[in-house]
Amino acid sequence: MAQFTKVNGDYQPVLRLDAAAYTNSGLNAVTSAATVQPQGPKLDFFTIEAASTGAFSGAQVNTIIQTIQQLATVYIYEYTDGGPDTVAVAVYPTGSWAVDDSLGVSSNVVAAIRTALTAAGTANTVTGNAFATFTN
Repeated sequence: MAQFTKVNGDYQPVLRLDAAAYTNSGLNAVTSAATVQPQGPKLDFFTIEAASTGAFSGAQVNTIIQTIQQLATVYIYEYTDGGPDTVAVAVYPTGSWAVDDSLGVSSNVVAAIRTALTAAGTANTVTGNAFATFTN
């Protein structure tokens, strides 16, 4: 069976919209403070925030986006670095994820992301907020 090493495309977009000139600088590349907004229907907004120590790696951002996409389509996202890092998202359909991380149910995006990050070997005690701020 033939195999090849994947060098880009892990966020599964048709086009990498968060990069200058739509370039792709490689596997799990993200750009800080670059809003991605393909137009679409009514959306739910929430923000995932790194633990108080601070940072997300590109692999962690990829895991966060992939986890959210298990129940919803990501219509807008923005990764922002700097004390602590955040990933703001807007998803469709509305009501697909709960943000209250005290629920502990399968529809809780914060719990799902914590589980996915731990399973990927990149644990981070993320928190969630039921709002999102985009810079562009």
